[in-house]
Amino acid sequence: MAQNPGNSFTLLSLLYIILLAFVYFIKPRAKNLETKIYNLVIITCLVGNTISLGTYYFMMHLDVYPILNEIFARGYLLFVLTFIALISYYVLIISIDEKAPIQKKNKQLQYSRLCVLLFTVIAFFFSLVLPIEYVSDSGIVYSTGSAVKFVFTSTRLYAFMWIVVLLLRIKRIKEKKYWPMILYIILGSIVSYIQGNHPEYLLSTSMMVFCTFLMYFTIENPDVKLINELELAKNQAEKANRAKSDFLSSMSHEIRTPLNAIVCLSEIINSSDDIKEIHEDSKDVVNASHTLLEIVNGVLDISRIEADKMEIVNTTYNPVEEFEDLSKLIETRIGEKDIKFRTNFAEDIPNCLYGDKGKIKQIVTNILSNAVKYTEKGYIDFDVKCINKNDACKLTISIKDTGRGIKKEQMDKLFTKFNRLDEDKNTTIEGTGLGLAITKSLVELMGGKIVVDSTYGEGSKFTIFIEQQIASENMAMEEKIITNQVYNNKKVLVVDDNKLNIKVASKIFKELNIEVDEANSGFECIDKIENGNKYDIIFMDIMMPKMSGVETLKKLKNNKDFSIPVVALTADAMEGKSNKYLEVGFDDYITKPINRDKLNQILNKLLKIDNQNIKDDNQEREDENITEDKVIPVTDEDVQKLKEVEEKQSSETKKGNIEFLKENDIDVDASIELLGDIEMFNETLKDFIEESKERIPRLIKNKMSENMSDYAIDVHAMKSDSKYLGFKKLAELSYEHEMKSKASDYEYVALHFEELIEEYNRIKKIIDNYL
Repeated sequence: MAQNPGNSFTLLSLLYIILLAFVYFIKPRAKNLETKIYNLVIITCLVGNTISLGTYYFMMHLDVYPILNEIFARGYLLFVLTFIALISYYVLIISIDEKAPIQKKNKQLQYSRLCVLLFTVIAFFFSLVLPIEYVSDSGIVYSTGSAVKFVFTSTRLYAFMWIVVLLLRIKRIKEKKYWPMILYIILGSIVSYIQGNHPEYLLSTSMMVFCTFLMYFTIENPDVKLINELELAKNQAEKANRAKSDFLSSMSHEIRTPLNAIVCLSEIINSSDDIKEIHEDSKDVVNASHTLLEIVNGVLDISRIEADKMEIVNTTYNPVEEFEDLSKLIETRIGEKDIKFRTNFAEDIPNCLYGDKGKIKQIVTNILSNAVKYTEKGYIDFDVKCINKNDACKLTISIKDTGRGIKKEQMDKLFTKFNRLDEDKNTTIEGTGLGLAITKSLVELMGGKIVVDSTYGEGSKFTIFIEQQIASENMAMEEKIITNQVYNNKKVLVVDDNKLNIKVASKIFKELNIEVDEANSGFECIDKIENGNKYDIIFMDIMMPKMSGVETLKKLKNNKDFSIPVVALTADAMEGKSNKYLEVGFDDYITKPINRDKLNQILNKLLKIDNQNIKDDNQEREDENITEDKVIPVTDEDVQKLKEVEEKQSSETKKGNIEFLKENDIDVDASIELLGDIEMFNETLKDFIEESKERIPRLIKNKMSENMSDYAIDVHAMKSDSKYLGFKKLAELSYEHEMKSKASDYEYVALHFEELIEEYNRIKKIIDNYL
């Protein structure tokens, strides 16, 4: 260590590195591996300069502080090794090919870290154990010895490694990131020569600070980093926006095509008297509806998959029957194309499997549909084989066609969403580019694998490997029986603030011979339980005023004696929501409108119905029917009722005219299918009007007082009623108001409130004219 002037350089360097550290750390910085290393470089320089000054001081007072002198001298050597190791690691990091696969880059990062760490640990060891000597002559002090020589030899080895890396990356040597390393190599050579002849000139520390300073402006400038990252984010956002625009443009075309067919053909059917023509057009309407449904389902499926909300729903099924049904469906889609559709299902495929039948059908349908789309002539082979081992059946489903095939360079994009290969040649073919992306995701979700072999211009072969569980036929029989149960001596409580929902649920339960009690709020439900009312199961609406279904359940659970199963009854129909309700304590979950098959499954599970008894009861009823050979005759009363309905439908008056409702965009057929019959529909309409006499004033009051929580409850109820009664537009508007009010978006509610009330008034006027 030199007394002067090297010590003056060190003091100035310390002041400068403090200033640089302050400017750097006070600003926002990009968070990545490079900046993390640079953070350590600055801190190392700051500590190293401090140690350098301390070393000079204690060497000047060597007799007084021998131990501190030894500690600081060794500490300075460790500082030099640490600094050079960090810079070396940095060089290796910035030299990794950015275009390399992520896995390869991660391996290179790991090897770089390991090599630098290993070499540094070895260097640390020798710098601490090798001897060090101190020279003091005429006021000039410095250290030397084996330890010092070893450390500076190590720095030269590191510098040599830099040179090798720079030569390997000679094409990138013009990048600013490499400038400090090049400067360090040049200045290092000069400093080594000077200090070799004049050891009192300690310039190494100052040189390291200067290189650190240069790195700030060439590599790790936080402002430059943030600008680059902002630019990257902007480019990605613009790319995503273009992708969204392209997708919406494609979806607009794909949706409008079947919609146009549905609307136009429906208008023709409505005005035509030719039965044959009506039948033909209705078939086309059905086909177009299926196409539209596939498009919508595709978008919903991909969103559920990406949100990790797609669930596996296992049931028993006959695989051969399902594949044969799919074959018939595909044959109708082939139409007049010159294609031979050939099937081959192995004889050893089990009669009964347990798995997600729906998703397997969706996977196979997607591949077969693509084969039909892109094959003009030749054949499509649909083969299914299996390997049975113990209780497992490994299905191998292969679909081979003589269609257009896929180019080798496009194989990587085959399963990319919203991507259609050779789109310029496929403008006449329907599709959104989601089918194969969904297919691959579903196959992987089920633990399977999909393999593609294709020759452009000759055809393609898709092979799917999926494992299913082999089930007994008795298990399948029990599952069928269990969905046709009639429940005697059972009692349920339906908790819902919406009278219409309670009425519909009550009708369904009564058909199953279940006694129904009702509660219009969470408070009433709790009172009934506390008063000793006994129920076998409770169906609880989630969204109720004052006390929600979740809050009601929590209060019920606080009672140690409460053990009644509680099922969440909600209009929230998104797949994946079941976990949410199970987590808060519900025993199961069912959506509105109530699906009867799902209801049967829940009742059988929670009421612990004995399947054998069900089977015996059902068999007895079937035997009675066979023995008595009962035939339900059509009575004169039935004929009269039928005539009355026909007269109402053909009447030009509005009273009781269902066609009048249909003409005003009310989906009467769907509502009657849900409610059971026209009498129930008419009665429910009356209840809706009566309920609205209190609901509409509440909506206005809550809107005026900006009480969005209570407002949301009422529009939620209006949405549910509208869905039951076929008020499509009112249901849509109510849903939008529900979502916005839940988000406390008062501006939206205020802006669109008049539109909601106008639609309600329109519906009310129609109902008044009808009833």
